[in-house]
Amino acid sequence: MKRRVRLEAGDVNRGLRQAKSAKRRVVFVLLGVGAVFGWIYLVFISDVFSVNAVEVRGAKDLDPVEVTREVLDILDARAEFRPWPPRHAWFIDPHSLEEKIKNRLFVLNATVEKSWDNILRLSIEERVKRVIFHSHQQYFWLDLEGIAAQELSDEERRDAQARLLGHRSVRPDEPPIIKRDLNELVAPGFVLTEANEARAWISLSEQLGAAGLSYREFEPPTASSSLFRVLSIEGYTVLMDITAPIESQVHTYQAFIKNKPEDLGQPEYIDVRVPGRVYLK
Repeated sequence: MKRRVRLEAGDVNRGLRQAKSAKRRVVFVLLGVGAVFGWIYLVFISDVFSVNAVEVRGAKDLDPVEVTREVLDILDARAEFRPWPPRHAWFIDPHSLEEKIKNRLFVLNATVEKSWDNILRLSIEERVKRVIFHSHQQYFWLDLEGIAAQELSDEERRDAQARLLGHRSVRPDEPPIIKRDLNELVAPGFVLTEANEARAWISLSEQLGAAGLSYREFEPPTASSSLFRVLSIEGYTVLMDITAPIESQVHTYQAFIKNKPEDLGQPEYIDVRVPGRVYLK
């Protein structure tokens, strides 16, 4: 036997209100979820916060357009997984990017600044772009690819020889002179060395300068030896080791010169490869 339940008008209204309230909560939840996903897409997935330009400062020989292309290529080529675009400004590590730019462009220093307008501001300090290659009586400009660009002019040659003979002081901003006597004559376009070795020579000259050593020229190490020779500003041939700390070797030489014997004369070489010790021949 079925039992009939009598509903009051208030009960019906209360039920309708609860049903409407439940529907509103569902709608609000759906709207909230949609808003969250919308913001996630806007902030993390869309290109709204992606770097779209690079402002290059300090470029002298480098082309700013080429620098911009290289920087954006570095950002796009990052291998780690991420759900956001590779150029997303929030997730760019300036210090990591600076190191990659220094290696890619072979610049001395690079400073990256992020900004609210999605423009990456890059300040660079370029390295010496050319060095003088000295072989016997030949003097050539050597480019970063290790290729003999052109022979020094008569005036440039006389200036370089005056430096080598100690007839003038060494200017801090002038290109280094690399000595390596070859068995053949050098001509424009001649491949003198590999690009990575040419850049290693420039880095070595920077290390010597940073350690406070003025020099006339240096003879870099060969593939089979870590020994290199520096013709100091005082006119001595100084033996150093590329695998040992350059700064400590420079300080050993400078301390010796400061307190050198009066009867030193002109030794064949001064060997400072062993820390704190000086050997003469």
